[in-house]
Amino acid sequence: MGILSTVGNMIGDVLDSTSPHAIYKLEVDGTVINNEAINRFMSMTITDNRGLESDTIEIQLSDHDSKLQIPPKGAVIQAWIGWSNEGLVYKGKYTVKEVEHAGAPDVLTLRASSADLKSSLKQKKERSFHNVTLQDVVQAIAHAHELEYSVQAELAQHKIVQLVQNESDANLLTRLADEHDAIATVKNGILLFTAKGTSQTISGQTLPTYLITRDQGDNHLYSSNDGGEEISAVRAWYYDTEQAKKLEVVYGDASNQNIKELRHIHQDKQSATLAAKAKLLDLKRTAIKLNYTFAKGKPDIIPEMTYLFEGLKEQIDDIYWLGTRIIHTLDADGGYTSGIELEVFCPDADDVAELFEDQFESEKDKKWTGVVVYYQSGDKAVPLTKGDQSNPKHFTYLYVSKEAAQARLDREYSLLDVETGKFSAHNELEIKPYTGLKTQYTVGKKITPRFWVTLGDQSNPKVIDTVYQSKKAAEQRLKREMPRLNAKKDMIQQVKGAD
Repeated sequence: MGILSTVGNMIGDVLDSTSPHAIYKLEVDGTVINNEAINRFMSMTITDNRGLESDTIEIQLSDHDSKLQIPPKGAVIQAWIGWSNEGLVYKGKYTVKEVEHAGAPDVLTLRASSADLKSSLKQKKERSFHNVTLQDVVQAIAHAHELEYSVQAELAQHKIVQLVQNESDANLLTRLADEHDAIATVKNGILLFTAKGTSQTISGQTLPTYLITRDQGDNHLYSSNDGGEEISAVRAWYYDTEQAKKLEVVYGDASNQNIKELRHIHQDKQSATLAAKAKLLDLKRTAIKLNYTFAKGKPDIIPEMTYLFEGLKEQIDDIYWLGTRIIHTLDADGGYTSGIELEVFCPDADDVAELFEDQFESEKDKKWTGVVVYYQSGDKAVPLTKGDQSNPKHFTYLYVSKEAAQARLDREYSLLDVETGKFSAHNELEIKPYTGLKTQYTVGKKITPRFWVTLGDQSNPKVIDTVYQSKKAAEQRLKREMPRLNAKKDMIQQVKGAD
């Protein structure tokens, strides 16, 4: 018995509305499989990933009578899954990469990976790009592999000063995606490069929001590492050719000194800044995770869709979630479940162009005499000083402890040349103090349109990168964030008074 008679087809010509059961359809090398081996079917698992991680399918078959032949690698499987009263949903094309026979009892296992991800993408290359855009790089890779390409407009014109490749195109795309807080993937012959959380189809249409109400039989697992140990800033390194030294960029709120450090040394300040921002956004998304399992499988759900929940906990129900991985599991008894891994939906990242202006350019003619750093005490900001205070440089990170502020104070003062009044290596991004808060919410259980809710002075508000499912939920979040902001306002007043 060959591979074409190995895998069963459980679909009838007429949809069954009286007693719904799971159905599937498989084609091997273009041939629809018949019903000869239904009794051999044990399980099928389809994993739908985002990015350049291959989608996979695994099929297990009983070889209790030793009549199955071990099939050759390279066969192409197409799969559909669904319910007898709803029909089938196409789940993609896969190439058999691995076969396994084990016993007793004897079981034949077929493992296949997405046919969209060409093997040539995984071959190592050595080349470099100079003074190009992100779209130029994606276009070059797509053409080399005979793929069409699409780069999101907000990312397409990002400048790349220098990019050295000593890796496969797949690894390079993944690295660029990580540095730009984006997703690179190949779907239906198109190389896509889009920002995380875009939640759009290939054609640019917004994917629907999936509303999930807690039903009997569904399971969930919610986890959060929020709190004092949460990383709130990221440090990235770059090499400054003019100064001939390694410099740093710190992006985010460094007030608790719990800073994530990236090991890779970037070619320039812009690349380092983008990488630091992307990593911080990724940490925000993954600090809270949710796994949800549908007792009745959902063949139509895909990664990058947004989800809303009703009937769980407030922290889960209040916000939109983004699907990152879907696992469909069918068994021999007609059972079909779908598991989904989710992260917090963080939409529409701010334009980073403003970050690349050297904040010290406007201060090049100033002569500093000392340093001032602030830390939080209740709802007040307490200054720590060092050096001559006739014209000190005020650093506007608000630290959560005196110890953290003192460490920053000592470090900055060590960089000050008291003779010239200049700092020898000012390279951190000095984020302006926030004056208020703002976040987004929706009406009507759809991800768009989104509306803003604000609290406090909006001249330079802190944006909470989460979309809430109601105005009430958004307002409650802003109220919880406000106490620390009051201390930052106190710091602002002190800085303005000093000026």
